[in-house]
Amino acid sequence: MTPFRKREMIQADIVGLEDLLASAPNDPLAKPLAQSRVAELREELGALEKSQPLVPETELFFGQGPVLGAKGIEAKFAGQVLDSFQDMVTNHFAAKYHGLLRRSGRRKGEAESKLFLTALPRGSFGLQLSQPHVQDFVTANQLATVMEDVTALVDAAGKDDQTFEDALTSTHGRVLVPLKKFLEMLENSHADCRIISGMKQAVLKKEQVSQAYDRVASAKTEEEPLELQGTFFGALVKTGRFDFEPKGQDIINGWLADEVTEDQAINMEQLTGKPVLAKLKVTTVTTKTGRRRLTYELQTLDPI
Repeated sequence: MTPFRKREMIQADIVGLEDLLASAPNDPLAKPLAQSRVAELREELGALEKSQPLVPETELFFGQGPVLGAKGIEAKFAGQVLDSFQDMVTNHFAAKYHGLLRRSGRRKGEAESKLFLTALPRGSFGLQLSQPHVQDFVTANQLATVMEDVTALVDAAGKDDQTFEDALTSTHGRVLVPLKKFLEMLENSHADCRIISGMKQAVLKKEQVSQAYDRVASAKTEEEPLELQGTFFGALVKTGRFDFEPKGQDIINGWLADEVTEDQAINMEQLTGKPVLAKLKVTTVTTKTGRRRLTYELQTLDPI
């Protein structure tokens, strides 16, 4: 069970006990027991809200359309929607913690971000995705964070243009492709959904699904090459991130392109603080309001 739903259950228990106290304020037996339990639950609630999600886990609940109450869900719909969700997680995990995404073959971070269908939580119809056997707790914490990010992005897409555009500032443009497929499945099946990851939640009713799909489908992605002279401020080989200040412009940052090898990245570090010619690929995401968001990938670096 996700921390969010644990919090909901604890809060419901507290409300129930407080109602009991209000209805029997002078009961010499029940009152101290209920007060003690409320104090324990509040302490547990505080610890839960301060803790970081260590276990990668998401609960997805679907209603209407392909769902028969809490009894069943169309197999084809479930398979396709879970495939899209997994791709969102893998793409975002690869970009955020591995720095790049391969266009063919296995994506970096794909093995670490692999999720399993581990339970059918109670709800309209629930599907739980998680990693049942965590060995690397650092990677697990990173993946849990990514799953919260994806949930927040879905939630933002269902709210309004400004919220969605703000969410895109911390998301690689390639996450939009599986996000569009995810929302398209919901839209075509006339389904609504609730997604819970860690302490984040996204709730999209049918009309919000339609708005979210239109918002994401309207976002146009274009890629083009770019050459800039400026000062290189280093790259992090492990994460694949770089910083570069073009002449007369503000500093930009982004990812090393997928064709850059580890040895090439190490050689780039030797140019830190020096004038260089940078060859980049720029991915521009333009939303329906006309707002543009740029993503930079560094391909080569030559000293001047």
